[in-house]
Parts: sequence; structure tokens; C-alpha cells
Amino acid sequence: MLLTTLVVAVCHCLTAVAQTPPTLEVTVYDKSSVLPGFIYLAPNTIPFSGPYVFDLNGTTVFNGAGKLSGTVHDFQPCVYQKKQRFCAWQGTTALGYGSGQAVILDDQFNVIKALPASDYHEFKIVQALDAKGQYSDTAYLTVYTPVRRDLSAFGVPNENDQGWVIDCHFRAVDPVTNKVIFDWSSLDHVPLSEGYVPPTGGINGYSQRSAWDYFHLNSVARLDGGDYLISSRHTSTIYRISGKDGSITWRLGGKSSDFKLLDFSFDSQHDVRVVSSKGAILILSLFDNEYNTFVQPPKGLSSGKIIEVNTATKTARLLHQYDSPSKDIGNPSGDGGSVQVMAKGNVFIGWGSDAQVTEHTADGRLVYAARFAVPGSSGNSYRAFKAPFIGIKK
Repeated sequence: MLLTTLVVAVCHCLTAVAQTPPTLEVTVYDKSSVLPGFIYLAPNTIPFSGPYVFDLNGTTVFNGAGKLSGTVHDFQPCVYQKKQRFCAWQGTTALGYGSGQAVILDDQFNVIKALPASDYHEFKIVQALDAKGQYSDTAYLTVYTPVRRDLSAFGVPNENDQGWVIDCHFRAVDPVTNKVIFDWSSLDHVPLSEGYVPPTGGINGYSQRSAWDYFHLNSVARLDGGDYLISSRHTSTIYRISGKDGSITWRLGGKSSDFKLLDFSFDSQHDVRVVSSKGAILILSLFDNEYNTFVQPPKGLSSGKIIEVNTATKTARLLHQYDSPSKDIGNPSGDGGSVQVMAKGNVFIGWGSDAQVTEHTADGRLVYAARFAVPGSSGNSYRAFKAPFIGIKK
């Protein structure tokens, strides 16, 4: 096994502002098994918040510190109006959710389109069938809205303007017109009792600013046929949502699961994606945090997972698990995380608040790792992606 470690002080190739960039510590375990590509990160809790692109040696191809406004999340390549673009979210964050907007950038990283106000947990542009039976761009966004509710059953007095909860929405939006095509509300479909996180601390439900986040929606994926899969961190549940009326078709995990999990579990998960779908068999990827910072202590170590969901037998089983190279020191990720199944089966994982990325072969063998902050630091990239670089180098 080839083991190579590089500590790279990154250069400035498309530098937005004069800013001390991060450094990457790259470890290559098997160079021949690492797929080509570039690493897309948006470190958001360290002084150089912004969108970045790195090559596999850890050298900066694009340093976007200060290029966008405020905190940046979900920076990745995307396709908009049949052209390769970049997508990202910019805004302010507090108490686990955000207020800002999703933006589309050209190959010079200039904003060419801003979408309606949204939270940062999801921004994807997909090509989906429209009402005319033609493929067109559709953007998926999340929106967190504090609303008044009687929360006395959960220990919050129903008086003096107390009793506030977050209504999590996901919306399908036409990114050209900003028209909302589909809108789903957690409070319309999921009872407050389904959550595992009580009103507590900064989300105690006593005011609009401290509204209780009982659901915490963090990813949206579309299924063939028009239904959706959404992930709720605070209920530890994956929901299948009807694309026609928003009703819940089934639940996987959590307090009211419609499936038996045969040989695994997940908790406080992020980034649920559809790998494949054929008949009754649905293959999903997800980042299993096993840790929620509002509920202490961690239940286990974080990992990437590929699971098989059988909708006929109502069972789910683990196909592959991808562990962190820092698992021996017990370093779970309390926030964020992503799993990207790439061509040829390799899996690229962003470890959220455990500030690193890794690449694995399909069978779980670790072939590449890069850390952009030491364990236990404040470094955090909500998601990470590996893809070709589509920008113009200067």
C-alpha cells in the first residue's frame, strides 16, 4: 500500500480577496485507485469562509473568500439552462439553520441568478419533467419558518407570546422565474411528538428567535415518478413524500418506521440520496452522524452508508459502510456531512464538522484523505463534492 502525506500551503489561482487561505493535509493511501477530479468545499466557521476548489494535491484552484456574502454553504458544480455553472448558498446562520439565498455563478464565479430567500440545508438544480412533459430545470430549496403554536404539552408556557416552533418547508422552484412549483410543510404532516430533540437551550420555543426546531429538514431528493425523499435530522427519519399531494407514503427509521432495519441503524443523518431504483428495491446513500449537538453524548461514530430498502418486504439492510480514518480517536461529526457515489463506484465523503474529506472504493477501502483543519477545531464544510473543474483559470 502506497502511503503519502502532503502538507500543502495553498496558492492563489483565482483569488477573490487577499485572505490567508486554509492549508490541506493530504494523505494518499492508494494513488492508482483515486479517481481524477477536484474538491469543492465551503469552510464556513473558520476565518476564511467562502467557496474553494482544490486539486488532489491540496493546491487551491479557486480561493473564494469574500466572493459571496456572509457564510457560504453547499458550493458545487451544477447545470443551469444546459450550461455548466456553480451553485452555492450565502447568508447568515444561527441555531442550526440559515437565512439567505441560493445563487448560481458563471465560470468566472460571478453571480448570474439569485433564487428566493431560503435556508442553507438544500440547494440542488435537477432536470425534471414539467407539466408539459418536457425536461426543465427545477431547484430544490429548504425554508425554516418560525410560527406560533401551543407547546404547553412540551413544557413551554402558552402565554406572553411564548410557544414558537420551526415549520420546515421544502420547495421545488423554477429557477428562471422563481415560481414555486411545489411546497411541503413539516407541521402539516409530521406531529411534534415525532422528534427526539425537546425544546432546549437556544431552541427552547419561548420566543420567535429561539423557536423549537423539532424536525430539522436537511436534504431533498427526487424519485422517478415524481415523489420525494427528505431527511429529518431531529426525527432521525427518512420520509417518502407524494409529489402529488405531499402526503407521507412511508417512513424509514425514527419512532414510527414502516420498515425493519435488519443489520444497521442511523441517527441524526444528513444528505440522503437515491443511488438507484428498480422495482421494489431502492438503493440510498446517507451520512450517518450518530451525533446531534442538541442531544448529548454521541450515540456512536459517524460514517457513510449505502443501504438497500425493499418496499415489498418492508425491510432495509446495510450494503456498505465507510469509516473515518480518525475513528480510532472517537471523532464523530456533530454537524453536516455528505456522501457522493461517483463513477466506477468510488465514494467521496465530506465529514461535516469533522473537517476532512475521504475517498473510498465501493467495497469500503480508504484510498484518499484530506484534512483542512485539525480534529476538534472549528473547521466545518457542511458538504463536500468531487467533480471536474469547470471554471476558467487565470
